[in-house]
Amino acid sequence: MKYISNGKGSIPLITLIALLSVSLTVNLPGLAVSPMLGKMADLFPHSSQLEIQLLTLLPNLIIIPMILLSGKIANVRYQTAVLAAGLAIFLAAGILYLFADTMPMLIGLGVILGIGCGLIVPIAAGLLSEWFYGSQKVKVLGFKSGISNGIVILATIFVGWAADFSWHTSFCVYLVPVIPLLLLPFMTNGYIRSHIRHNDNGAPSSASTHVVAKESDRRIFAKPIVTLCGVIGLYIALTASSMVFTYYLPFTMKHYGLSTSEVGVATAMFYVTAMIGGFSLTPYIRIVGRLGLYVCIAIMIAGLLTLGLIHTMAGYVIGVLLIGLGYGFFQPIIYNKTTEIAPDKTLSTKYFSYTLAGNYIAVSIVPVLIEGVQALFDNHTPDFPYFISTAILGIVLIIGIVCRRSFVWRTGSGNTAK
Repeated sequence: MKYISNGKGSIPLITLIALLSVSLTVNLPGLAVSPMLGKMADLFPHSSQLEIQLLTLLPNLIIIPMILLSGKIANVRYQTAVLAAGLAIFLAAGILYLFADTMPMLIGLGVILGIGCGLIVPIAAGLLSEWFYGSQKVKVLGFKSGISNGIVILATIFVGWAADFSWHTSFCVYLVPVIPLLLLPFMTNGYIRSHIRHNDNGAPSSASTHVVAKESDRRIFAKPIVTLCGVIGLYIALTASSMVFTYYLPFTMKHYGLSTSEVGVATAMFYVTAMIGGFSLTPYIRIVGRLGLYVCIAIMIAGLLTLGLIHTMAGYVIGVLLIGLGYGFFQPIIYNKTTEIAPDKTLSTKYFSYTLAGNYIAVSIVPVLIEGVQALFDNHTPDFPYFISTAILGIVLIIGIVCRRSFVWRTGSGNTAK
């Protein structure tokens, strides 16, 4: 059996593969089927635009409360059971999608899909943070981010191809949970504890490590929830700013005479560079060190300004590539900060539930935020949303410079879990 380092010893490679396989599911609801929404309008001509939009919007709305529920009930004792239940519900929804033939059925299945995915999301990150330490934890969280973004690329391509044959076939992307379900035995606490190898230097057991981490973090974070709120606030601001293009790029391209069919190409570029950013997080941190988050924001600002100023297909692709790269770098940094704030490694999943709920909230508030600012300034030009997001990131960057000594803004060796 092949083993890999977990930062304080080694665990089976098959366990790492199993833990990472859970990340294949977390970004699929809504995003995966969005390329065929136009076809759904033709298939269900009597359905309203809201009903069709609910196919992508409703699962993500349901995910938010289910993430919080999962974080509350998925303690060490029940974590595997909650994960198994979430994967099973997700897979059941995927199977039922293949036979659904009415809009109410599709909308109802979206609720079931959101329930299953919401139970999975915090555990996908929590399990990795529980069994990996230091630089190895940073690396695998980067892999997690890369995998969850990369699967969207493959799913989007598959949906676009399958929709030409049968719209039911497109929903096969929701059968992906079968992979982590088959690998579930290799990620249980019992299996990992019986196969883990500790270093010969007297590395503490998992239980004692939890105690040490708890005492250390209490000294560093007198009010961990307050610190977590700062991390979540940063996550919401950066996610909302980066996702603005998903809502407004089609209208911008249409305004400047470009084919809206090319929006899919530009959107795919976002996930390509987000995936690259996740997989290359370790060398990125090694190069930029404590400037990690500042560089991420600068890259995203450059991308947003490109979208607002250069009105060519090449300009839009470059802009989205830059936004995706910045997003791909900062997302796993936020994940790692969440694990360090948790007073105990066994609470990682609970803390992740708060952070990841912030992610879905950010995606949901983008149109409300942009429309509100547009109304305030009475400016509805197609480029204004990108300048709004640029201004938001600029304000965040200034706050970061002022608060540069705080935990929220530190990256690099000085911010690595011991």
